[in-house]
Amino acid sequence: MRTKLSGKKVLIFGGGGFIGSHLVKHLCKESCQINIISRDTKKNLPLFFANEPGQIKIKKINTFNQQEVDNLVDGCDIIFNLIGILAESKKNKFDFVHCKIPEMIANSAQKKNIRNLIHISALNVNKIHSSSYANSKFLGEKKIREIFPNSLIIRPGVVFGKGDNFTNFFSSISNFSPFLPLIGTPEINFSNGIFKSFDFTKRVKFQPLYVGDLVKFMIHVYHEKNKIYDLVGPVVKSFAEIFDVILKHQGKKRIYLPLPFFAAKIVAFFLETLPNPLLTRDQINLLHHDSVSAKGLVNLKKVVKNPASMETIVKNYL
Repeated sequence: MRTKLSGKKVLIFGGGGFIGSHLVKHLCKESCQINIISRDTKKNLPLFFANEPGQIKIKKINTFNQQEVDNLVDGCDIIFNLIGILAESKKNKFDFVHCKIPEMIANSAQKKNIRNLIHISALNVNKIHSSSYANSKFLGEKKIREIFPNSLIIRPGVVFGKGDNFTNFFSSISNFSPFLPLIGTPEINFSNGIFKSFDFTKRVKFQPLYVGDLVKFMIHVYHEKNKIYDLVGPVVKSFAEIFDVILKHQGKKRIYLPLPFFAAKIVAFFLETLPNPLLTRDQINLLHHDSVSAKGLVNLKKVVKNPASMETIVKNYL
């Protein structure tokens, strides 16, 4: 059966990552050629079951420069850019990963007359000004839209599923720690007086989006041009409610430890010294803004009529 993707050559930057691996898995059901771009073709990429022999090819990029990107993009029909980092390292900086690489991809797409460019950003990056991550993501969006106006920008909220860095992270912590941190609780405001300073009802809120629903949406709308979509899942949850789901599946009990933002930043300051920091101060800045969107759920339901909740999914992979 022919679909809109039949016969298309799809190029995926970041195809070996969390969202990328799920996207490739879904694309394997289509009659399209899939090229995954990777800087390290020797690393253990996810196992994919192609629709036919030779459907998937792994292409190596030695260094990200305009000429290399031009060569990779040449002859393809559709580009997905999923490249992103949550924390900076000596080798990877927000500005290069979130701004310069998208700029190069957009330049190549424009020069090579590519039909469709789909760029994955993040929810609320246009509203959060205190985070280097968010600022770099938003600048990357603007670069793409200036160079390739017909691009499609998708801004998902927190994404969960097999291989994620969210539920799996807290699940791992629960394996060795009797405590799980309620970051952002209590809210402290000394201007209200000493006895009204601590608000324990304050919660950081999320609308977790299942990765399978995200990639279904991406594949369904890939052909649309000059649009931005916010995307979130069906249920708003706090840290405590997310922990409840994880621990119920594991059959464990843990103590939820309130950790106001100022204390979380102190902890993050020391964690940033690790080679792979578990938490950064920039991530704390992101948490000052709830990852929720009424519009994002409306967008998702236009394609996915019954979005998956955490309760129905985590049992399949944790």
